[in-house]
Amino acid sequence: MKQRSKALLLAAAALLAAPQSAYAWGTTGHAAIANIAELNLNASVWTEIQGLLAVDGVTHMSKVASWADTQRAATDPTHTTRIPIDGSAAPAHACTGTAMCADEAIAYYSTILADRTQSNANREVALKYIIHLVGDLHQPLHGSDPIGYNTVTFGGTSTIIHAIWDDTIIDNHGVASALLAQELINNGVSVTLGGTPRDWATESSNMARDHIYDIMPSCWDYKAPACPATPVTLPSNYATTKYPLVAQRLKQAGYRLAALLNSLLA
Repeated sequence: MKQRSKALLLAAAALLAAPQSAYAWGTTGHAAIANIAELNLNASVWTEIQGLLAVDGVTHMSKVASWADTQRAATDPTHTTRIPIDGSAAPAHACTGTAMCADEAIAYYSTILADRTQSNANREVALKYIIHLVGDLHQPLHGSDPIGYNTVTFGGTSTIIHAIWDDTIIDNHGVASALLAQELINNGVSVTLGGTPRDWATESSNMARDHIYDIMPSCWDYKAPACPATPVTLPSNYATTKYPLVAQRLKQAGYRLAALLNSLLA
């Protein structure tokens, strides 16, 4: 136990010393999730993951946490599992297109990661998808249907609500990913753990229903009703008041990612 505690302290120091990107969610958010998970891995699991990360010449999961965002071919997994916010049943394939939905992809890549007869290169690709997609399913608008194409105005800028939750809320908080991970680990806030990827998407959908679509209409970019052209003006404190929800989901994602990796590689 003492050796593991010492290892956690050393890992935390290394994370804090590592250069951090200036980008917000997608980079900062996903990296923070990866950092939280890394600090909660079993020692043997972390050793194995380090060997896989060496395929890309990196030493921390945060460095590959946004890799999946660069893989956007039609056959690559989608980054959503769309659970209707109106309470209607979601189909088994709960996303648009024929590529795997995020929950399906996590199951698929979990099998590859756990299979030690696979090459390290294949297993590292699986690891990178798992790291990213677990994080994505904890963003409320990556688990809901609709996924947030409503036009909004915030801080004098017109954008869509999905971008506010992807970028603006964490950017407004202004903390780099390694420090954010430590802040979330130590914030004293308890989060529920466990569940399946589909459960995480359902949680996100419920959060979107209660805390995003409470002030704007349900609308879509690919079916009726289309999103209205007139933007919803968000209150000036929107990012601040919504940050605790984002913090909750980042923390849950980090601990759940660690639990998943520990179970796959125990």
